[in-house]
Amino acid sequence: MVLSLVLSILLLAPLTTWGFSSESVQKYQKQALEKNLSQNPQWLKLGHYRKNLFDGYHSPMLGNFFVSENGATDPQEELLKTIELLFYNKEIAPKYQCRYLARTSWLKKVLALDPADLIACPERDQWKTQLGAQEVYIIFAASDLSSAGSSFGHTFLRVHNPKNTRELELLDYGINYAAVTGKDSGAIYALKGLFGFYPGAYSMLPYYQKIREYTNLEGRNLWEYRLDLSPEQVTFLIDHLLELEGSYAPYYFADDNCSQQILELIEVAKPELNISSSFHDMTIPLDTVKALKKENMLIGEKLRLSLQSEWQTRFTNLNFSEKEALKEIIHKKNTNELQKLSVKEKAKTLEATLSYLAIKEYREQKELKEEKYPLLVSRAQLGAQTEPLQVPPPRSPLLSHGSSAFYFGYGKWDENEFYRFKFRRTFHDLLSDDSGLSPFSHLEVLSADFRYYSESQNLDLYRALLVKILSTAPVTELETPMTWKLEVGTEPRLSPFVNFGAGLSFDFPLFKATRLSLLTVSENYDLVDTAKPHVGVESLLMSKGSFVRTLLSAKYLHGTSDGRGFSEYGIGLSIDVSQSEIRLESRMRDDIPEWMISVVF
Repeated sequence: MVLSLVLSILLLAPLTTWGFSSESVQKYQKQALEKNLSQNPQWLKLGHYRKNLFDGYHSPMLGNFFVSENGATDPQEELLKTIELLFYNKEIAPKYQCRYLARTSWLKKVLALDPADLIACPERDQWKTQLGAQEVYIIFAASDLSSAGSSFGHTFLRVHNPKNTRELELLDYGINYAAVTGKDSGAIYALKGLFGFYPGAYSMLPYYQKIREYTNLEGRNLWEYRLDLSPEQVTFLIDHLLELEGSYAPYYFADDNCSQQILELIEVAKPELNISSSFHDMTIPLDTVKALKKENMLIGEKLRLSLQSEWQTRFTNLNFSEKEALKEIIHKKNTNELQKLSVKEKAKTLEATLSYLAIKEYREQKELKEEKYPLLVSRAQLGAQTEPLQVPPPRSPLLSHGSSAFYFGYGKWDENEFYRFKFRRTFHDLLSDDSGLSPFSHLEVLSADFRYYSESQNLDLYRALLVKILSTAPVTELETPMTWKLEVGTEPRLSPFVNFGAGLSFDFPLFKATRLSLLTVSENYDLVDTAKPHVGVESLLMSKGSFVRTLLSAKYLHGTSDGRGFSEYGIGLSIDVSQSEIRLESRMRDDIPEWMISVVF
């Protein structure tokens, strides 16, 4: 009798007693529908869902990320299918529960799950324990105009183990999102990146490798900011990162780029944030860091200077004799000039030489032991002769101007008064504060400059720019980088032009910083009708103080079609006032004067 009763209970008991059944799935799916969990901000963040124009959703993620057929556009279908795969079959549950750690963790909080329906993931737990991540930092890498993909800067994350203190922080891991570009370069690289032909993917690398890439190889300063995330939120972020393994999305340099995806990853950990949705046509890395600051998400600031910054400081501090000795060592491996110096001068020269060779090692991807060893021995024999190097820290990028700007001004061209209205979508010009940017550079994309002439009561498009770039790097005794410019746009009555030039730049110890650029230029106007090419020379003298910047320019152009030549001279002054700028600009072109005063917001 007792045996029959036990058998009856076993046969009639619902499968949910042991977990993993269709009944469990149906129960959990019913709860999810009743609670409308497919519209929960956390679920939408986990799926990287974005609102489309028709009030629906789409997610850019491709690969093996979604488990349902229409998961990329239907959050509810994806949620129900996720519940099915996680809790239906005990044989396949480990595959999905240990892959979709963040989804499973969230469902544990919002559904009344039976503990018997949950699987342990010891391998994942052991890996996360070894990682020991308790904090997350967002890292901003300064812009680099030598690479199209880095022109606006770059952001990535560092997950921090509290055991890694001070220099041991290099043992932390970096989380990066980048385009997989293969060996493409030049115009093909830029065009494919602009139109989303590259896949973008997340990756994790030891932080010291990211340091090596940015500060050593590319010479870019890094700024680190701790994110206001709890240890539990950090763990959830890591769990979601593991879910993204094998997934990718189309990478667009302008908008759906590193910073857009890094923001979305942060929002997974803190779903009440909605920063990523505020960026539409362009996502500028520095703007995303500023947006995080506005949401009180940043704690502290730490600067990691590049090897290039150290080298430039050491080289600048050398006198003429010391620089001559350094050149002899580098170019001729000769120390005759070095022997003529005092003991302290020798020490300074050797330290600067070793700093340069460190950069050379990274650039050439080879060790220079034979060159460095005798210099290291010589320096050691001199003993303590110099003070620790003090590199002047660059101004925080958080203090720089916004990437978009409005210009309102008044001026006079010849005898004609006008009012100026200009919009610049991005990024900065030679009179802008370049904190966190390539110094003494111009990077302007999509701008329109209008003028209203009061006497004739005409509103004219004075100039529209598709892109304008000026990249300058100073010539030193050891390096001769090229300065170059490119300008594509149109003048009044839709008269397109393409201007370009190349030359050299030189730094001078005036004010906070001063640079002179000399270029040969070609300016080509009226490309729709009869092209009017001009060739000539241009000089730019740029200086900057703490809150003031100046620009002096001179240009001579010779028309190859009509044989006529003319000159142009200009002067500009920009003064920071709170969050805006006041500018005074004057120009004399072909003997016609022009001046203007503007306020830039």
